[in-house]
Amino acid sequence: MKDLVIIKLGGSVITDKNKKRSFNKKVARRLIGEIASAQNKLNFNLIIAHGSGSFGHPVAAKYKVQEGFKNKKSLRGFTLTKEAVYDLATKFFVEASKEINCAIVQLSDVTVATERKIVKFNTDSVEQLLGLGMVPVLYGDVVFDNKIGFSIVSADAIVSFLAKKLNAKKVIFVSDVDGVFDKNPKVYKDAKLIREINLTNFNEVISRLEGFNKKDVTGEMKGKLLSMKNELKEIDTRIIGGFLPGALKKVLLGANLGTRIVF
Repeated sequence: MKDLVIIKLGGSVITDKNKKRSFNKKVARRLIGEIASAQNKLNFNLIIAHGSGSFGHPVAAKYKVQEGFKNKKSLRGFTLTKEAVYDLATKFFVEASKEINCAIVQLSDVTVATERKIVKFNTDSVEQLLGLGMVPVLYGDVVFDNKIGFSIVSADAIVSFLAKKLNAKKVIFVSDVDGVFDKNPKVYKDAKLIREINLTNFNEVISRLEGFNKKDVTGEMKGKLLSMKNELKEIDTRIIGGFLPGALKKVLLGANLGTRIVF
């Protein structure tokens, strides 16, 4: 069996979160090229998942889709959110298909949640694609929920579930910052990159992140790290930046960039 690598491309990387439905085609093309080049060299199995960025988040927030079904307005939110995330997924797929043999796997067709957590995930389509040497492409989406009608399953949740079930060798989160820092690198020029997070320094890192504003990028990292500790044990996991040309390819080929997560 080939090693399985799962890459999560952040919505903040492949879209401009400050501009509604702004697909960063140039960045997406470069990242896809780096992925294709590395895969051709090392011949690993690959799954790609991506966030919804400026496509899905605004409409989901407007209609409070994550709260589930409440009334007719909720159904409108369900519809518009699915349309938005599918729009981005299609745009990304068009670019990815130029260099990678891939196929979109519709999350809502294979996944059921209960109170916003995945409880069923039929991975047959994903595994069959991998068996053919193809790349399954998934994305955060609205799925049916046994308790609240429907809810959102994020790309992070997809990655964590598949990494555990399919015994991934490596997981790479591609972010708009170059890893985990001791404070927001977008605000503080003296922010220092944390090269490795493990069981020894985990609590210290989390306590530092708790001291920052929730809107701070480090606050977003806190939730990601807590999830990793629970879901991605014994899997080589790394958070890297997506705006530095060549970084993703280098990491796929074994370079030590960004922040390595070891639990």
